[in-house]
Amino acid sequence: MGSGAIFCIIWSLSNLVKNRKISDLFWSFILFSTGLWLLTGAFMFTGFYLYLPVIVFVHIPFVFLSASFLYHYLEHLFLEKEIKFHWIGYLPPIFSIVFLVPYYMESNEGRIQILNTLTVSEYGSILSGLNFGIKLSILLSVGIFLIREWIPNVVLSVFFTKRAIYSLIFILLIWFDLLVGSIGFGFQIPFFRKLSAYLLPILMYFYYFTRELWEPFVSDVRDNIQKSKYEKSKLVSVPLETIDQKLYELMLEKVFCDEDLNLSKLADLVGVKSGQLSEYFYKRYGFGFYQYINQYRIEEAKRYLLEPKERTILSIADAVGFNSKSTFNRVFLEKVGVTPTDFRKQSKHPK
Repeated sequence: MGSGAIFCIIWSLSNLVKNRKISDLFWSFILFSTGLWLLTGAFMFTGFYLYLPVIVFVHIPFVFLSASFLYHYLEHLFLEKEIKFHWIGYLPPIFSIVFLVPYYMESNEGRIQILNTLTVSEYGSILSGLNFGIKLSILLSVGIFLIREWIPNVVLSVFFTKRAIYSLIFILLIWFDLLVGSIGFGFQIPFFRKLSAYLLPILMYFYYFTRELWEPFVSDVRDNIQKSKYEKSKLVSVPLETIDQKLYELMLEKVFCDEDLNLSKLADLVGVKSGQLSEYFYKRYGFGFYQYINQYRIEEAKRYLLEPKERTILSIADAVGFNSKSTFNRVFLEKVGVTPTDFRKQSKHPK
């Protein structure tokens, strides 16, 4: 658990340094909160809390806030919505801080006494309830998103494609982990609580090493949701030819090279709502915003790769709007059939 905590915190800081978009800031905070959660769990299960009881509940406000962040992050990831955080999301962490104040007002000896009477004292029950509440808040956050957007719009077959199977395993295990942890706290079953605590760092390692497989899965789910939502057209009053012309002009200006370009920003440039532009892409081309932009990015990358003066693959990825070399390589391979490096070699030595 301790290694998992350090891993998540380092991952969050690394992501924060590399990416400055609001969605990346949200994801970094979620990772950091997970790291704190694992760290306090490690302190409890090893008995080290007796030497530093001040750290035991420090994760609770962070995890409550990250549960709210998670819902908006999922909306951005799967629905391409601009992240707009509502003030209501701050209420759970604020209330948790209010309940934690008496604990932090105590001396170390007083805190240890509270921890040793969590299951029998009234205040101890409140603190246990907060620990139980953070698990429920995450389950609720993800559950609302699934019920509102996922279950009604995503066909089951998406989960059983070869590239989605790792994502399906991760989702199922996360839900199993949270459910087992909630049962462990609710019914005071130590084995369930430990199982949940030990499973979480393993899942974070699993996601880190398979996250490149997550992006195609996200794209498939996003496509299903968008197509389902377009049964009632939003484009009745918008001439498609006008959007065609405006997009043509914007692509000539190479706006696709902006790595911060998103559906909302492009819709503003075109002069339509983001929902209208998203529907336009699916009705005109049969795919979404990212596929549309990526095809222009790949064509621009091919031009750079064919230039006599060689540039590094990373510099080309940055120049055409990709925020990571791995994503650039994956998309290039999907669109062209070979990696950027192989494409450059083949162009120099044609068969």
